[in-house]
Amino acid sequence: MKRTRNYSWVICFMLLFSLGSCIKEEALNMEADIVGVHADEDVFLLNPVISNTQVTLYLQPNIHDLTKLNMTFDLTPGASIELLKDSLKMPAGTQDMNKVIVDELLKNGVYYKVTSEDHQFTKNYLIKIVKTDGGFVPTEYGFEDTAIDKDDKYTIFYNKIDGQDFYNWASGNPSFSLTLSLGGGVKEPESYPTKTSSDAHSGSKAALLETKLTGAFGAMFKKPIAAGNLFIGAFDTGPVLTDPLSATQFGLPFNQIPLVLEGYYKYSPGANVTDENMKPVNTKDSCDIYAVFYNRKQLMDSEPDPKKKVSYLTGHNILKDPSIVAIARLENGGATATNGFVKFTLPFKYTAKVNDADVANLDYSIAIVMSSSKYGDNFIGAVGSKLTVDDLKIVTKK
Repeated sequence: MKRTRNYSWVICFMLLFSLGSCIKEEALNMEADIVGVHADEDVFLLNPVISNTQVTLYLQPNIHDLTKLNMTFDLTPGASIELLKDSLKMPAGTQDMNKVIVDELLKNGVYYKVTSEDHQFTKNYLIKIVKTDGGFVPTEYGFEDTAIDKDDKYTIFYNKIDGQDFYNWASGNPSFSLTLSLGGGVKEPESYPTKTSSDAHSGSKAALLETKLTGAFGAMFKKPIAAGNLFIGAFDTGPVLTDPLSATQFGLPFNQIPLVLEGYYKYSPGANVTDENMKPVNTKDSCDIYAVFYNRKQLMDSEPDPKKKVSYLTGHNILKDPSIVAIARLENGGATATNGFVKFTLPFKYTAKVNDADVANLDYSIAIVMSSSKYGDNFIGAVGSKLTVDDLKIVTKK
């Protein structure tokens, strides 16, 4: 399954096009990406979560024996992959290389290097395996745990659970790096739509989402703005120009029954709402905060083609897929009345019954979605709209 892709080919294409040249059909591929991971045995709970330089593999509950684990990688056409043995911590006298690899995959992760078909580009991926016996979507989020992407310098949000780092959160930041590359912007955390703010309700950080211009390149494709967004799931930059609603992959398994989504937010809309053609729209911008609880097994079973089965919702069906059993959503996302944080309490409205045992078995998933412009997925919004969120909590059935 395709996930995060680098944009080398896009930049090259634009440069060649501007010079009146063309790409020869026999040109070797310049991409160096992992787009899928498989195991000989059925040990993974869902599709791998692939970010720009990391692949997270979630084990099915109660899988303890990985001595025979054999993984294969799907790569961009013509690319090759190799294990970076220097990233392994080899105990003295150890002969069983496979055991060392598995141990490191479960502890710190193992690095693999992908080389493009033309041998001009390489990318190092950190591969990690995560146990899911106790679930891996927490119920409380203070947005204190963040990292900065080493190449494009955008903010990454994650959670620490039982000493492990879970990269549960995703955003459109990876695709916005193209805007900065082509528009001459500076790649630093503050340049991106999704980042942190020291203006927090508690602790030292909050999540800050801001609607920004995508420059001449985005306008060319009728995608002139990028709303700041943050969601549980993964982001695939592959279809971001051709099918942007498929780029957002919402939801991860959740082993509790949610009752309420609550937290604190403040929202300041930008002055002028525009559409995909940058024409004024006679309305005020609003933010969006919601959560969706859905039957992941039903979603996957509804697709007869094994190659098309996915465990996540996308921008096409996030609020309307038949697998959805409950939604909690902010009804009025307009400007908050004061400069301080406002508490929101959003009950999950159920439209179908849920089996407790199936939930405990991780058959259901949850997605939490936040955006600085409610209709930003249709490129309608106001540049400068800012949504700050902190102390998010999922209240669950006891």
